[in-house]
Amino acid sequence: MGYAEMGNFGKFWDIGAGDPARRAKGRVGRELALGVLALLAFAARASASGDADWSALASPDNSYHLVFLHGSDTLLNLTVGGWGPNWGWTPPPVSTEAAEDGVLHLSAPWTLNKRKGDVINVACEAAKAGERAIKLHYTLTADRDIPLTGLVATLTMSETLPEQKIVATLSDGTEKTFLPGANAGDEPATSKLQFFYTDGTELDADLEPATTLGLVKGGARIMLASGTMPQGSKDVSVTITTPADVDFVADDAGKAKFVKGVSGEDWFPFTARGDTGPSVIGMEDWMDAPAGKHGGVKMVGDHFETGDGKPIKFWGTNLAYAAQCAPEKKYSEQTAAKFAKYGINGVRLHKFLGPLGWAGINRVADATKFDPDALDRLDYMCGQLTKAGVYYGFSHTYDMRVGPDNASQLLSYDEIMKNDNKTMGLINFAPDIQDLLIQRLVTLLNHQNPYTGKTYAQDPALSYVEIQNEDDIFFFTTQAAFDKCPTYYKRVQGWFCDWLIKKYGSPEAVKSAWGDGLRANESIEDKTIAVQGNPWYMGSNSLGKDPRQAARLLDNAAFFHELQDQFYSRAVKAIRDTGYAGPLVGSPWQAPPMIPHYDNLLSDYEVGYIDRHDYFGEKMFDTMLPKPGSGFLGSGFQQVIDRPFGISEWIDCYPCLYTADGPPIMAAYGLGLQGWDASYEFQSGSRNFFDRIAGEMPYGAWNGDTPTQLGQFPTISRMVLRGDVKEGPIISTRRISPENLATGKFDFSDKIQQSGDIKTFAGSVPPEALAAGRDVVQFVDHTQPSDFPDMSKYTVGKTIKSATGQLDWDYSDKGFFTINTDGTKALVGFAGDREVNLGDVKIASQTPYASICVTALDRDATLATTRSALVSVVARAVNTGFKYLTVDQKIIVNGGPPILMEPVKARMAFGRGVAAVNVLDQDGRRTGNMLDVNDGAFAIDGARDKTLYYEVVFR
Repeated sequence: MGYAEMGNFGKFWDIGAGDPARRAKGRVGRELALGVLALLAFAARASASGDADWSALASPDNSYHLVFLHGSDTLLNLTVGGWGPNWGWTPPPVSTEAAEDGVLHLSAPWTLNKRKGDVINVACEAAKAGERAIKLHYTLTADRDIPLTGLVATLTMSETLPEQKIVATLSDGTEKTFLPGANAGDEPATSKLQFFYTDGTELDADLEPATTLGLVKGGARIMLASGTMPQGSKDVSVTITTPADVDFVADDAGKAKFVKGVSGEDWFPFTARGDTGPSVIGMEDWMDAPAGKHGGVKMVGDHFETGDGKPIKFWGTNLAYAAQCAPEKKYSEQTAAKFAKYGINGVRLHKFLGPLGWAGINRVADATKFDPDALDRLDYMCGQLTKAGVYYGFSHTYDMRVGPDNASQLLSYDEIMKNDNKTMGLINFAPDIQDLLIQRLVTLLNHQNPYTGKTYAQDPALSYVEIQNEDDIFFFTTQAAFDKCPTYYKRVQGWFCDWLIKKYGSPEAVKSAWGDGLRANESIEDKTIAVQGNPWYMGSNSLGKDPRQAARLLDNAAFFHELQDQFYSRAVKAIRDTGYAGPLVGSPWQAPPMIPHYDNLLSDYEVGYIDRHDYFGEKMFDTMLPKPGSGFLGSGFQQVIDRPFGISEWIDCYPCLYTADGPPIMAAYGLGLQGWDASYEFQSGSRNFFDRIAGEMPYGAWNGDTPTQLGQFPTISRMVLRGDVKEGPIISTRRISPENLATGKFDFSDKIQQSGDIKTFAGSVPPEALAAGRDVVQFVDHTQPSDFPDMSKYTVGKTIKSATGQLDWDYSDKGFFTINTDGTKALVGFAGDREVNLGDVKIASQTPYASICVTALDRDATLATTRSALVSVVARAVNTGFKYLTVDQKIIVNGGPPILMEPVKARMAFGRGVAAVNVLDQDGRRTGNMLDVNDGAFAIDGARDKTLYYEVVFR
């Protein structure tokens, strides 16, 4: 989505009180909870046949939500929800009542402010109104005037193609046509909406009385109440008419037909105890403890090395907030032992500098000071990690909150408070806030950890320091900060005018350069030149649309780049002055395509190594496998040729079922073929060993401690830390010069699509190139041509073969890939009923989707020389009792513990003699059970063995 549209999405809402482990990334969840726009991305609908049935389904989890179906295809969704004053998020009304005698009666409170008693009761009566129509009559009641932004009934189309359209008939009879692909603003009282689809289908919505609309991407918001809900009652009717007879499915029996489970009778419970005692899978002796014993981590060209010159890669995870980074000390001991067992040699300690409590270790009144007890718990965690051989990095701040004791140091403390004490966006152009951030970071780095005897700046186990998390000046938060903090904005205006005079020499020269881009009400002398805060206008999608504004926007971008560099350079100097000499990161966030993106990337490049975030999966059946190079692998297009590169947040988001391919993709294609240097999956926990459930919405969508993720680390970690997958050659280089950034003219193009954390990258270099060889960016002093890959060298039919010959990605159907190295072999993805020959190892999967990996257990061995090998097998995992709505993959019942595992069935054969195959339990210990082996071959049956692991002992 465009950055201008992202401000209303859940990633940027202030997360209220609740369980910190489940709200550690309250991102897309807020919008999902609203239920207003959560159903936009349905699968492409098949051609409608004239005899298909029409039905209106009341969703089993909330009967206020109606889904209009043509056969099995969803065409229109009707949901109810809204916002309190100032767009404050408010949970929608919920009722699971069923229809009786064809009539659905709903009544539920919509609570805007429980403390004040601001409640609107939302009643709805729904029933058929003739053979082809469903009528919904809403009655709102309030016992006093209640302020709000809006309570809306939202109609959203299932597809948003340009050929579709919405026609609104206003109360005066005027008709207006809109495309559903973008926001179109608000419209006055409207009596009728007509939804036209690509195949000529038409659905009509009649409104009585005529009602104000808010036209949004995908459809229209019918304003049931806005501004103020007056004391008393208000009635609005919406009648939806279909092209043919429609069934109203609102009784329990009818709704149940659209609800389905996932697990089968042979799925087995995941009951690992999570102990750290002796096991076959444990990697404690791989950790080279204590962390940093060979000297601190440093950047050397495009990779990391320890102090003794040995290259190192980090295969890690995240701990978030003080709740996980500074827990009770017993949890620190457990966490360090867990990480060592599963081969995690690096952890990103994330956003732990915040107001004291679950969020942070800082005093509430002063953002620069720490609570002694909380700091001691952080010290203990870092000491335990170091002792176990686990390096740690500081991702310390996300949206710094200031306190009253900081007011005298700030230009406008009052404006910050009025902006809910948010400094996100503002910090990028506010040196006073930057000073506070730098001050507290320097204080932390100079603090001596009593459990290591070193300051953090001196500690060789500190693997990197990040300046700030997920923010930069080329982000939509800049315009929001301009709007909310006028004193700061006025100062930026002055700086911009001074910058223009410095560049051009005089106001007249600026006017000459900008031409029609200078507005009549602007004056450089009076410092009233408007500064564009929305970076989207500086990107490739907008820059060329208005030639009159091009020069102005190019200057705006160059000015922003300098402001960001000033911030980062001051932070870098302060960090280095503490004595810390290790790797640094500017921010792990990207910007809109082309100029904003490369200006921002250049700023990060000048700070240190490049780090990014990327996620995948919004729906249950999403998968990266049919599209090589898609998903979080796509962030690799931001790798710079002479800098290390890492992904410090990634995961397949819950409730996606196909998550088992994520770790092997990141390990084999990212840290292996692409030569990346750090991976930190989001996220782990310090209070649990494995998560009790597979996930939940909205705050448990990023669970790394599950059997499909952490459960595979005993094989994947060995592959990474041993370096089994070789780095590929560079097959494409996009070159960027100062002239390119100044003019906006490049010899290539990039495309970035984004929905919250989930991003898609494409352009002149196809995503498939990331499955073939290394694809990098190079910053050069003068304009030079870019190099693009010849994909014919790596493509055989519908298989991308890596330049190293170790990886094959077959996308002929749903997709699968193989790993064929001396130390590790794997078959991952939709490879049911296939057999692959991987040198001396054969793997034949009998499960439609699975990740089957085998690796040498000995550290300095191959599968041809190791004494024994470890096999891990995982497929899908769901909560017990999990059920979903078949029409849109929405969770109806999330279920609970234990996690149920789909059993993997496969056959394996080795070219060398196999003495025994031991069945291990879910904690990786021998059970005493063994598989039958015939001439080096054996059969895996998860339903029988109820495990993820097997030990192959060679003769």
